[in-house]
Amino acid sequence: MRTLVVLASLALLGLSGHLGPVAAGELRPTVLAPNPFAMTPPPAPLTPPPAPSAPVRPPHGHPGRPPLVTATPVISAPCCAGYWAYQWVPTAYTSYVWVPGYVTAEGAMIGGGYQPQILGGGYYQLVWVNGY
Repeated sequence: MRTLVVLASLALLGLSGHLGPVAAGELRPTVLAPNPFAMTPPPAPLTPPPAPSAPVRPPHGHPGRPPLVTATPVISAPCCAGYWAYQWVPTAYTSYVWVPGYVTAEGAMIGGGYQPQILGGGYYQLVWVNGY
């Protein structure tokens, strides 16, 4: 215990020599060492990038919903009568959701876990309807 008191008093004496006398209301700046792990900002580009000559399109896009007119007659050749139309293709897939645990009316504790959940959806597919 005595060693701890001696170490604490030496630490206070050492700090009091670095602080020096401070007048009432005087503010001292805090000097911080530079951070060696700080990230520098990226360099600014030297020249502006050239303007694209054509509009840039995304690599892929969602087809979205079909137009309201679902059957547009298209004559591709005199020998082929028909048209393009959209057909709904239903899909179903399984996703796993967390079901929390609970306590039954009898007092039994049921643990939580992941349970399968069947989800439905679909998409419109472009199909050729033959006119014959």
